[in-house]
Amino acid sequence: MILCVTPNPAVDRTALVARLTFDAVLRPTEVLVLPGGKGNNVARAAHRLGALVTTTGFAGGHAGRWLVEALDAEGLNPRFVPVGGETRTTYVTVDAAGRSTLVYEPGAPVTDDDQAALRALLATNLLPAATWTAVCGSPPDGMAAAGYAALVEASHAAGRPCLVDVGGPPLAAVIAERPDVVKVSRDEAASVVEARAVDAVSAARALVARGAVIAVVTDGPRGAAASDGRSSWAVEVPRVRAVDAIGSGDAFTAGLLVTLGSGRPIDEALAVAAAAGTANAEMLGAGRFDSARQAELVEHVRVRRHAH
Repeated sequence: MILCVTPNPAVDRTALVARLTFDAVLRPTEVLVLPGGKGNNVARAAHRLGALVTTTGFAGGHAGRWLVEALDAEGLNPRFVPVGGETRTTYVTVDAAGRSTLVYEPGAPVTDDDQAALRALLATNLLPAATWTAVCGSPPDGMAAAGYAALVEASHAAGRPCLVDVGGPPLAAVIAERPDVVKVSRDEAASVVEARAVDAVSAARALVARGAVIAVVTDGPRGAAASDGRSSWAVEVPRVRAVDAIGSGDAFTAGLLVTLGSGRPIDEALAVAAAAGTANAEMLGAGRFDSARQAELVEHVRVRRHAH
């Protein structure tokens, strides 16, 4: 079972319009509402890849209750800690050319007691049943970077490997806990490696040097790179017509978790992950893709290994 932790979930509202313009009324041809946040997107994609998943984090208010109910309806086994604020909503508008605009509300604030309740839930109920833990996404108000490091520490204390997909100060904090996998975008990696123009391979190597056991850095349609300190891998992805690339990184994360969790090697995991991320871009909504299409795309991903 893959345990996906989303401290800052959201109700995601995505609208598809013919053409994205400003200072105009846009009438969508399709509207999709999903329980979102990075970890929930990862869980959705992992579930499509055949994995059993559990989702957790903080949820509050009417929106939080809807989010939990919607996750349950998808079979994503929600076990959320209730909080006093209202779970945020994110607004995404995409057009037929694949362009998008995003508006993200701030998350509901969490208290020290809320965070202690989540750690207790993890330790006593959720981590014992997990094979992997994924801690993903931005922090809500009230949760410091050290709060993320505590989640990685809890996973390791339970003897469970942990993947993290976070940026900014939380990324710097969690690396000190030596997460088993750090999976971030090239822009997120740059905030830690202090080189804005760094390529994905160099960024992955730098993250390992700072504490990650394995680092994976995604770079949109340019592919991805990975390093474990001994070898590095460059990933080339096939070109497709993108409908909505939002959530492709989360689908990539799901592919890593499902494949590594089944004991298969990292080069195979990177191919499965890249195919899931690419298939996600072909469909509206984060963490959604056609499973048959994902399996087809695996054959068109190229993974090249290099010794350090």
